[in-house]
Amino acid sequence: MIALPSRLPLLLVGPGESTHYEKQWVVEAIQSAAQAAGHEAGWWFARDIARSLLVYLQDRYPGTTVTLAELSDRIRHTLKSIGFSDISDNLALTPPPVTLSLRSLAIEADGVELSFFNLLGSRLEELQKLGVRHLELTDAKNGVKLLCSSRTWSSRCRELDADIRHFLASRRSRLHGCLVAMPSS
Repeated sequence: MIALPSRLPLLLVGPGESTHYEKQWVVEAIQSAAQAAGHEAGWWFARDIARSLLVYLQDRYPGTTVTLAELSDRIRHTLKSIGFSDISDNLALTPPPVTLSLRSLAIEADGVELSFFNLLGSRLEELQKLGVRHLELTDAKNGVKLLCSSRTWSSRCRELDADIRHFLASRRSRLHGCLVAMPSS
């Protein structure tokens, strides 16, 4: 078995895409469902349910990955078993913030810009369809340098960085409700 830092299985959010998650993300999803079911904001029992779920995932869950559907089913089952079917029916678990490495995409594209942009567009669409609300693009500078075959940041790197940002801006309208963040290079 792989030893994960948080001892929690990774959350699979798409083909080849996995992410870490924290207790607060689970708590907020349960509290949101509780509020939608007519319970008070900040429903007090959400933290206890989230804590018990995470203990199960850390100590008893047999795998190293869990899907969003499996996690949703586990939360729903727990809520129903303790008498909160109304909250279970309102649970809409969306993926936690996801990171996507532009360097990894550049490697996957074999350093070819056209392939890189096709891959980036495909990943953005996949993650949006999965309900990702927040996507952080990481390792942009190294990805750009790899695509430019450059060891140092050059004018060509700046141009490609601007092209990627323009590409992201042009896709913004298609990414309904998904915030895409790319740190400055």
